[in-house]
Amino acid sequence: MSIDLGPFPGAPGFEAAVELDRSDPLAGFRDRYVLADPELIYLDGNSLGRLPAAAGPAVERVVRHEWGDRLIRSWNEGWWDLQLEIGDRLAPLVGAGPGEVIISDSTSVNLYKLATAALRARPGRDTIITDDTNFPTDVYVLRGVAEANRATLEIVSTEGAADPLAALESALGEGPAVVSLSHTAFKSGYTFDLARVTEMVHRSGALVIWD
Repeated sequence: MSIDLGPFPGAPGFEAAVELDRSDPLAGFRDRYVLADPELIYLDGNSLGRLPAAAGPAVERVVRHEWGDRLIRSWNEGWWDLQLEIGDRLAPLVGAGPGEVIISDSTSVNLYKLATAALRARPGRDTIITDDTNFPTDVYVLRGVAEANRATLEIVSTEGAADPLAALESALGEGPAVVSLSHTAFKSGYTFDLARVTEMVHRSGALVIWD
Protein backbone atom coordinates (compact mmCIF):
# COMPACT_ATOMS: atom_id res chain seq x y z
CA MET A 1 0.00 0.00 0.00
CA SER A 2 1.32 3.46 -0.84
CA ILE A 3 0.37 6.73 0.83
CA ASP A 4 0.60 10.07 -0.93
CA LEU A 5 2.28 12.40 1.55
CA GLY A 6 2.00 15.40 -0.74
CA PRO A 7 4.64 17.33 -2.74
CA PHE A 8 7.79 15.49 -3.83
CA PRO A 9 10.88 16.63 -5.75
CA GLY A 10 9.80 17.82 -9.14
CA ALA A 11 6.17 18.34 -8.18
CA PRO A 12 4.64 21.81 -8.61
CA GLY A 13 5.17 23.88 -5.49
CA PHE A 14 7.75 21.56 -3.92
CA GLU A 15 10.68 23.98 -4.10
CA ALA A 16 8.51 26.81 -2.79
CA ALA A 17 7.50 24.63 0.18
CA VAL A 18 11.15 23.77 0.89
CA GLU A 19 12.09 27.43 0.79
CA LEU A 20 9.28 28.32 3.18
CA ASP A 21 10.62 25.70 5.59
CA ARG A 22 14.14 27.13 5.35
CA SER A 23 13.00 30.69 5.97
CA ASP A 24 10.56 29.82 8.78
CA PRO A 25 11.67 31.75 11.93
CA LEU A 26 10.84 28.63 13.97
CA ALA A 27 12.95 26.31 11.81
CA GLY A 28 15.89 26.46 14.22
CA PHE A 29 13.83 24.92 17.00
CA ARG A 30 14.15 21.55 15.27
CA ASP A 31 17.83 21.48 16.22
CA ARG A 32 16.93 21.80 19.90
CA TYR A 33 15.55 18.25 20.02
CA VAL A 34 17.01 14.76 19.82
CA LEU A 35 16.21 13.36 16.36
CA ALA A 36 17.39 9.77 16.30
CA ASP A 37 15.46 9.13 13.09
CA PRO A 38 15.24 12.35 11.06
CA GLU A 39 12.78 10.73 8.64
CA LEU A 40 10.29 9.86 11.39
CA ILE A 41 7.11 11.93 11.38
CA TYR A 42 6.23 12.03 15.08
CA LEU A 43 2.75 13.24 15.98
CA ASP A 44 2.39 12.06 19.59
CA GLY A 45 3.70 15.21 21.26
CA ASN A 46 0.54 15.54 23.35
CA SER A 47 1.51 12.32 25.17
CA LEU A 48 5.30 12.25 25.16
CA GLY A 49 7.05 14.93 23.16
CA ARG A 50 10.50 14.65 21.66
CA LEU A 51 13.38 14.88 24.10
CA PRO A 52 14.92 18.37 24.22
CA ALA A 53 18.67 18.14 23.64
CA ALA A 54 19.24 20.28 26.73
CA ALA A 55 17.34 17.88 28.97
CA GLY A 56 20.16 15.35 29.31
CA PRO A 57 22.78 17.82 30.58
CA ALA A 58 20.18 19.46 32.84
CA VAL A 59 19.27 16.15 34.45
CA GLU A 60 22.93 15.25 34.88
CA ARG A 61 23.59 18.62 36.55
CA VAL A 62 20.71 18.13 38.97
CA VAL A 63 21.72 14.57 39.83
CA ARG A 64 25.49 14.98 40.00
CA HIS A 65 25.87 18.50 41.39
CA GLU A 66 22.63 19.76 42.94
CA TRP A 67 21.77 16.41 44.53
CA GLY A 68 25.13 14.61 44.63
CA ASP A 69 27.22 17.54 45.83
CA ARG A 70 24.90 20.09 47.39
CA LEU A 71 22.51 17.56 48.98
CA ILE A 72 19.82 19.16 51.15
CA ARG A 73 21.34 22.60 50.61
CA SER A 74 19.87 22.65 47.11
CA TRP A 75 16.41 23.27 48.56
CA ASN A 76 17.59 26.71 49.64
CA GLU A 77 19.70 27.22 46.52
CA GLY A 78 16.84 27.29 44.02
CA TRP A 79 14.77 24.13 44.32
CA TRP A 80 12.16 25.63 46.62
CA ASP A 81 11.58 28.63 44.36
CA LEU A 82 11.22 26.67 41.11
CA GLN A 83 7.48 26.13 41.61
CA LEU A 84 7.01 29.91 41.64
CA GLU A 85 9.58 30.72 38.96
CA ILE A 86 8.11 28.27 36.45
CA GLY A 87 4.60 29.35 37.42
CA ASP A 88 5.45 32.96 36.57
CA ARG A 89 6.77 31.87 33.17
CA LEU A 90 3.52 30.06 32.40
CA ALA A 91 1.20 32.70 33.88
CA PRO A 92 0.89 34.83 30.69
CA LEU A 93 -0.42 31.77 28.81
CA VAL A 94 -3.54 31.76 30.97
CA GLY A 95 -3.83 35.51 31.48
CA ALA A 96 -2.51 35.40 35.03
CA GLY A 97 -0.09 37.71 36.79
CA PRO A 98 3.10 37.08 38.78
CA GLY A 99 2.55 34.83 41.77
CA GLU A 100 -0.86 33.61 40.57
CA VAL A 101 0.31 30.29 39.05
CA ILE A 102 2.19 27.60 40.89
CA ILE A 103 3.64 24.30 39.69
CA SER A 104 3.05 21.41 42.05
CA ASP A 105 1.88 17.79 42.13
CA SER A 106 -0.23 15.98 39.55
CA THR A 107 -3.89 16.88 39.12
CA SER A 108 -4.99 13.78 41.03
CA VAL A 109 -2.68 14.39 43.99
CA ASN A 110 -3.65 18.06 44.16
CA LEU A 111 -7.36 17.23 43.95
CA TYR A 112 -7.03 14.78 46.85
CA LYS A 113 -5.24 17.35 49.01
CA LEU A 114 -7.58 20.21 48.10
CA ALA A 115 -10.76 18.18 48.56
CA THR A 116 -9.55 16.91 51.94
CA ALA A 117 -8.65 20.43 53.09
CA ALA A 118 -11.94 21.87 51.82
CA LEU A 119 -13.96 19.14 53.53
CA ARG A 120 -12.22 19.78 56.83
CA ALA A 121 -12.72 23.53 56.40
CA ARG A 122 -16.48 22.95 56.57
CA PRO A 123 -16.96 21.19 59.93
CA GLY A 124 -20.46 19.84 60.42
CA ARG A 125 -20.86 19.17 56.70
CA ASP A 126 -20.01 15.75 55.34
CA THR A 127 -21.08 15.67 51.69
CA ILE A 128 -18.96 16.05 48.56
CA ILE A 129 -20.84 16.68 45.31
CA THR A 130 -19.70 15.97 41.78
CA ASP A 131 -21.56 15.00 38.61
CA ASP A 132 -21.74 11.98 36.32
CA THR A 133 -19.94 13.69 33.43
CA ASN A 134 -16.81 14.40 35.48
CA PHE A 135 -13.47 12.86 34.59
CA PRO A 136 -13.45 9.27 35.98
CA THR A 137 -10.17 9.71 37.87
CA ASP A 138 -11.56 12.79 39.64
CA VAL A 139 -14.53 10.73 40.80
CA TYR A 140 -12.22 7.97 42.08
CA VAL A 141 -10.18 10.55 44.01
CA LEU A 142 -13.27 12.20 45.51
CA ARG A 143 -14.62 8.79 46.56
CA GLY A 144 -11.31 8.10 48.29
CA VAL A 145 -11.48 11.45 50.12
CA ALA A 146 -15.03 10.71 51.24
CA GLU A 147 -14.14 7.25 52.53
CA ALA A 148 -11.04 8.50 54.36
CA ASN A 149 -13.05 11.22 56.10
CA ARG A 150 -16.28 9.31 56.76
CA ALA A 151 -18.09 11.59 54.36
CA THR A 152 -20.56 10.96 51.53
CA LEU A 153 -19.93 11.39 47.82
CA GLU A 154 -23.04 12.39 45.91
CA ILE A 155 -22.90 12.07 42.12
CA VAL A 156 -25.51 14.32 40.50
CA SER A 157 -26.90 13.19 37.16
CA THR A 158 -26.31 15.99 34.63
CA GLU A 159 -25.49 13.88 31.56
CA GLY A 160 -28.19 14.54 28.99
CA ALA A 161 -30.07 16.83 31.38
CA ALA A 162 -31.98 19.67 29.74
CA ASP A 163 -30.60 22.03 32.38
CA PRO A 164 -27.44 20.70 34.11
CA LEU A 165 -27.31 23.78 36.34
CA ALA A 166 -30.80 23.13 37.68
CA ALA A 167 -29.87 19.53 38.47
CA LEU A 168 -26.78 20.71 40.27
CA GLU A 169 -28.57 23.47 42.16
CA SER A 170 -31.19 21.07 43.50
CA ALA A 171 -28.43 19.00 45.10
CA LEU A 172 -27.08 22.01 46.99
CA GLY A 173 -30.09 22.27 49.25
CA GLU A 174 -28.70 19.73 51.71
CA GLY A 175 -25.71 21.94 52.49
CA PRO A 176 -22.69 20.09 51.06
CA ALA A 177 -19.15 20.82 52.16
CA VAL A 178 -17.50 20.67 48.75
CA VAL A 179 -18.53 20.70 45.09
CA SER A 180 -15.92 19.48 42.61
CA LEU A 181 -16.47 19.65 38.86
CA SER A 182 -14.59 19.73 35.57
CA HIS A 183 -15.08 23.09 33.86
CA THR A 184 -15.65 21.27 30.58
CA ALA A 185 -17.28 17.89 31.21
CA PHE A 186 -15.21 14.89 30.15
CA LYS A 187 -18.09 12.77 28.84
CA SER A 188 -20.37 15.32 27.17
CA GLY A 189 -18.23 18.34 26.35
CA TYR A 190 -20.68 20.55 28.22
CA THR A 191 -18.95 23.63 29.62
CA PHE A 192 -20.24 24.96 32.93
CA ASP A 193 -20.70 28.68 33.47
CA LEU A 194 -17.81 28.89 35.92
CA ALA A 195 -18.74 32.20 37.52
CA ARG A 196 -22.42 31.31 37.86
CA VAL A 197 -21.81 27.87 39.38
CA THR A 198 -19.15 29.20 41.75
CA GLU A 199 -21.53 31.89 43.01
CA MET A 200 -24.30 29.31 43.37
CA VAL A 201 -22.08 26.93 45.37
CA HIS A 202 -20.77 29.71 47.61
CA ARG A 203 -24.34 30.81 48.28
CA SER A 204 -25.03 27.32 49.67
CA GLY A 205 -22.08 27.71 52.03
CA ALA A 206 -19.94 25.14 50.27
CA LEU A 207 -16.50 25.42 48.68
CA VAL A 208 -15.92 24.66 45.01
CA ILE A 209 -12.97 22.98 43.29
CA TRP A 210 -12.64 23.27 39.51
CA ASP A 211 -10.54 20.95 37.39
